[in-house]
Amino acid sequence: MINKRSVLFLYYILIAGTLFAEQYSFSSDFLKSVMAEGKEKTLLEGSVLVQSEKKKITADRVEILGKDFQFFICEGNVKVEDLEKDFTLSSEVFHYDNDNRIIRINGPSIMEDRENEMIIKCSYLENREKEDLIIMQVGVRILKEDLACRSEFAVYDRERNMLELTGLPVVYRKDDVFRASRITVNLDNDEISMEGVVQGSLLSKSEDDEKDEKADSVVDEGITESESLPEEEKTVESADE
Repeated sequence: MINKRSVLFLYYILIAGTLFAEQYSFSSDFLKSVMAEGKEKTLLEGSVLVQSEKKKITADRVEILGKDFQFFICEGNVKVEDLEKDFTLSSEVFHYDNDNRIIRINGPSIMEDRENEMIIKCSYLENREKEDLIIMQVGVRILKEDLACRSEFAVYDRERNMLELTGLPVVYRKDDVFRASRITVNLDNDEISMEGVVQGSLLSKSEDDEKDEKADSVVDEGITESESLPEEEKTVESADE
């Protein structure tokens, strides 16, 4: 058993010269490492922390494979914080290709995008960091203030702040409902574009509601006029009565 402090120091020294994109430091309760050429493998277990300037990963178990520590396989209570783009990912299993900068989560996951105040849930998620694209599949649910979306496939372009939904997509905006073959949402202004077989329902006020509102308006106006009568006119009206 190696204590956390020694693991952290050892691995920072080992990888500082090999990872060109980011320098990572590690800490855990247990470490096992094989450095033979072609069989590079490192296992970290127990309160694992993997951190760089841009990313912070915590998990119960992390396996690092490949030359120059290319692949990260994280398991158990996985949480990934993107410190640069201000979002977090939570899941039970997490794969990261450090060279190509692609995150893959095959299983239920939750993404909290603090920049856009949005929550994403799905059963498969792929984050392509170089393209700033997030691909979601199976049971996609997206929640934002006054906006809720569901579909079986979605692409989130974070650079353009656009969301594209396909696979029985439905968008709820306040009391309105939109359905189509393809729905695109501009997250800057919640503008919705639809293609294919388009359906929708918009909440409108009934005639009875409008009549009630007009009646209330007339009553309010009458009260206002009565209250604004000069004092002399009010006295005359009282005397006539």
